Amino acid sequence: MTNGMQNITRSPLGKSEARFLAKMGTHPTFSIEEARHVLGHSEDDPTRQFLERLQTKGWIRRIRRGRFAVIPLSSGEDRSPQLHEFVVAMELVSPSAIAYWSALNHHGMTEQLPRSVFVATNHPVRRRLGDVLGVNYKIISLRPEKFFGTVKDWIDEMPFMITDKEKTIIDGCDLPQYAGGVGEISKALATGWAQLDETKLRKYAAKIGNSAVAKRLGFLMETLGLGDVEKLRKAVVMAPGFSPLDPTMPRSGKYSRRWGLLVNAEITT
Repeated sequence: MTNGMQNITRSPLGKSEARFLAKMGTHPTFSIEEARHVLGHSEDDPTRQFLERLQTKGWIRRIRRGRFAVIPLSSGEDRSPQLHEFVVAMELVSPSAIAYWSALNHHGMTEQLPRSVFVATNHPVRRRLGDVLGVNYKIISLRPEKFFGTVKDWIDEMPFMITDKEKTIIDGCDLPQYAGGVGEISKALATGWAQLDETKLRKYAAKIGNSAVAKRLGFLMETLGLGDVEKLRKAVVMAPGFSPLDPTMPRSGKYSRRWGLLVNAEITT
């Protein structure tokens, strides 16, 4: 008998607990309010105590304040909810989308697997989440006008939102520090160019409201010999002055007047 089975034996379920888990187990996560509705409790009720008891017995796990997940029998000794980290991310902050380095990896534009799950949202997040169910989450708060270009995807038959391929590239040019640096964006462009919509890239570069994005994108495209950089230059108004090609690197290197960049990183072609 496994340790997981021993835990179950030591923590038997009452009838009401078993019925509750049977109903809530069909959902990836649930809130206190949803639990209260299923249990038929009033507002001034023992719902919290009921959930605390199930958590102590090892049948549910709190993933954030007021949000829980059922631990299925199939979890074995691990006794952890069987939820993909992208699905969990959607429950941590809303609205949200998998973005930056995590999106690059999911779209197959990088072989690098980031240590954290990068999640974008359109509002400030005061509390740092850190590790949730053994996974580190990095929440990036964007201005509402920068939160666009998201699509629904599925994993383990559960939905999650993610930036599309073009927005993932644009986000990486906007905030390279969350995508592994400009070098990683360069590799992603070279690897995934055939799958990218160049017209959408130009549209997004103009929409994001940071001229450094078009500068970096144009420089990378030209260096790698990709697409029509002149169309990009016409589509986006580039602010005067020099932006660093890679803000994660020291500010030293040559200046590109054509792109208004301090080229402080080497791009491999």
